[in-house]
Amino acid sequence: MQKHWLLIAMVAIITLFVGGGIIYQITSSRTPVSQPQAKAALTEPTIKITDPQRGNQNAPLTIVYFSDFGCDSCAGADPILTALEKEFPDKIRFVWKDFPTHKNIFPESFEIHKAARCAATLGKFWDFERTAFLHNSEIRLNTPMLDKIITESGLSTKALAECMSSPAVTGVIEENVDEGKRLGVTATPTFFLNNIRYEGVMPYYQFAGTIRKMLAKIEYDKN
Repeated sequence: MQKHWLLIAMVAIITLFVGGGIIYQITSSRTPVSQPQAKAALTEPTIKITDPQRGNQNAPLTIVYFSDFGCDSCAGADPILTALEKEFPDKIRFVWKDFPTHKNIFPESFEIHKAARCAATLGKFWDFERTAFLHNSEIRLNTPMLDKIITESGLSTKALAECMSSPAVTGVIEENVDEGKRLGVTATPTFFLNNIRYEGVMPYYQFAGTIRKMLAKIEYDKN
């Protein structure tokens, strides 16, 4: 009887080792699941044909800025940029980048970004942008403003409706957001003056002074 139980125990141990080996071979031979690779960080913004631009295309200074229609600081920066454009005619090219970080707080702000992109296809981006920033305080109160902004920009909701429903428009905005994150943008507005980063709104005199110094250096380096 004792030999019988000893034999059963030996068979069980052998089975355990053999089974364990088979399981190990199966699990170890599985192809590991590939993890998506993070996109590489960027050191400077890329300027695409889809990015709204204004000013001299051959200007010595390019200001790329990431902005948000739900951002009060961005609204405050807009008249400063307009004043800089008047003070330095033909010296600055402005390039807009969408970075709607407030879309969860002010949901309509993302729709306004989409409408702005559609306005760009009709040559009305900057009219729309300025009008939208004039209504920034209302946007931040979650007062429905999209239709009013469209109308005041000289456009019609019907003209933009089909464009705004296109996934391509959302895709362009999301590409801008992705680019901003890869550049390390965490707040709006963020400016890149010939690829030199400045975060937040500078007072006009400080912004203008920075531009004068940069333009002077550019001119000096040419000679």
